[in-house]
Amino acid sequence: MNNTQKYDFIAIGSGVAGSTAVIECARHGLKTAIVDNKPYGGTCPLRGSDPKKILLGAAELYDWFSRMKNTGIINGDIRIDWQNLIQYKCSYTNNIPMKVEQSLKKMSIDSLSGNAEFANENTLKIGDKFYTADNILVASGSVPTKLPFNGAEMMSSSDDFLSLKTLPDKIIFVGGGFISMEFAQAAARAGAKSIIVHSGERILQGFDKELVGLLNKAAQESGIDIIVNNRVSKIETDGDTLIAHLSNSEETIRADMIVHGAGRMANVYNMNLETGNVAFDSGGIKVNEYMQNTSNSSVYAAGDVTDSEGPYLATVAAMEGRIAAENIIHGNKRKPQYENIPSVVFTIPTLASVGMQEEDAAKAGIKYNSRFQETSDWFTSYRVGEKYSGYKIITDENNTKILGAHLLGPSSEDVINLFTFAINRGITPEEMKNMVYTYPTASSDIVYML
Repeated sequence: MNNTQKYDFIAIGSGVAGSTAVIECARHGLKTAIVDNKPYGGTCPLRGSDPKKILLGAAELYDWFSRMKNTGIINGDIRIDWQNLIQYKCSYTNNIPMKVEQSLKKMSIDSLSGNAEFANENTLKIGDKFYTADNILVASGSVPTKLPFNGAEMMSSSDDFLSLKTLPDKIIFVGGGFISMEFAQAAARAGAKSIIVHSGERILQGFDKELVGLLNKAAQESGIDIIVNNRVSKIETDGDTLIAHLSNSEETIRADMIVHGAGRMANVYNMNLETGNVAFDSGGIKVNEYMQNTSNSSVYAAGDVTDSEGPYLATVAAMEGRIAAENIIHGNKRKPQYENIPSVVFTIPTLASVGMQEEDAAKAGIKYNSRFQETSDWFTSYRVGEKYSGYKIITDENNTKILGAHLLGPSSEDVINLFTFAINRGITPEEMKNMVYTYPTASSDIVYML
């Protein structure tokens, strides 16, 4: 290990967790470096939320035109040009690695390229060079879950889907979670026959079942087939065609592409974690309440790679990265807060949720009130021709505390942030109802939900 380069802090992974942490450390005067074996930027801006939203933006516009036909607004047909759409997406994503590295350089953060492996508890080997640091943050993210059936290697990843130059005629999406539901929306609007195969009783099981039921109707009306209580058990080929066998029937489905949307797992691979005395298991790197590894006190972890309570969200990864950095700088003082974190599925219409569901309140022994209503006849939905929308609000039995808010419909991804603020700050339903909102907006509908 001659000529080992010394740092105060090194982050493995340039996604939101790693970049947030290294920037925070650099601002406090630490000598810092960050390493990635892929282009700089991480999953969210390059292969996740940001490019996905560009594709879904086109799908939303297409859907709006379709809904508003015969209202005097448009006349004629529109279509999505997939090849041009992907080029537009690339015009955004292609510049990100350079911009990220430039911003790091301005802060005197060294950006390293290659696969980082632990050589000992405080040293990383990258290629044929060694780098040692007082503290190391592992923020290597997640990878698709390994599925145990023959032919699973023939599935395409979400990365592959987002890079498609030509859209296949027929696509199967395995799993009924975020990835499958969002990608199927874009593919269906662009003209591909989209089929979702999910092993559970219903899709999006972490969300309110009545709102998911409405979303299910909207998805099927848009041409998306949803198969539940079944799973892909084998994939074979017939020339260029893929054949998916289902476990609960003799039925097979032929498709041009099968996309893995059945969950992700911590990326704990190819880092020689054992050599670094970094405790981990299949659930991720083991951390304590301060995001510090349980066996190597010099190592912290943040984001999808950890075994923390946090969901796989970019916002959670950023929070954990910031907290890990602050604890490295100031000592272990800050702990992440995972309660009442909002989540959104960017389907058409959008589904958003924060706080407790009815099942959560009942399990906790809390007496509660639940208010559910479909809102397709409300102005917010009517003006854009949205047939499927609604809300469910959970409060305590005296209606003095908001326990949960669940929304389906236009702008729900923004309105949910107001409910998140109210729940976390203890704003009562009456106080929220008495606020003066801009009108007519989706936010002004809150008055009628409480």
